[in-house]
Amino acid sequence: MDRTDRKETDSGNALHLRSVCQSDMDLLFAWANDDAVRKNAFHTEKIPYENHVKWFSKVLLDESVYQYILCEGECPIGQIRLNVENGAALIDYSICAAKRGKGYGSKLLQLIQQQVISDKISGVTKLAGQVKYENTASARAFERCGFIRTEKPEYIQFELEM
Repeated sequence: MDRTDRKETDSGNALHLRSVCQSDMDLLFAWANDDAVRKNAFHTEKIPYENHVKWFSKVLLDESVYQYILCEGECPIGQIRLNVENGAALIDYSICAAKRGKGYGSKLLQLIQQQVISDKISGVTKLAGQVKYENTASARAFERCGFIRTEKPEYIQFELEM
C-alpha cells in the first residue's frame, strides 16, 4: 500500500492517528531526544540530528515500517511506530512530556489496534512491545490494553494476537 493511501482514524478534536510525513521530522527528533524517552529506550544515548535525518528518510521509504502521530484535534501528543516482520508488528511509542501520566499511552495502543485492522497492514497477526522493567507506566499501558506479559531477562515482552 502506498503511504499516501493510509487514512486517519478520525478528525476534529477527537483523538486520532495520522500517518507521519516529512514535516514531522523535527518534532520526532525533539521527542526522541527527550530525557525520559532516552532513559526508557534500549539505546539511551542522545541521537545526533544528522543520524536522525538519515534514519527518518529511510523509515519514510520502508514498506515494512508504519509510523503515526497521535493527535487531539490538530495537537500532536505522541508517536507510534510499527516495524513489521513475518506477521508480527513490533511497537515503539512515546508520549510528549506535557501529556504523560494522563492515559494517552493506553489510548494510543487502542488506536493502533484499530489502525492495523483498518489499514490491513501487511497481514499483521500479532502486536508486540518490549518494555524495560523500570518503565512501569508503559507496562501498565500494555496491560490495560489486554497485551499478554512475558518476563524476559532484560525486558518485559507484551503480545496481543490480532
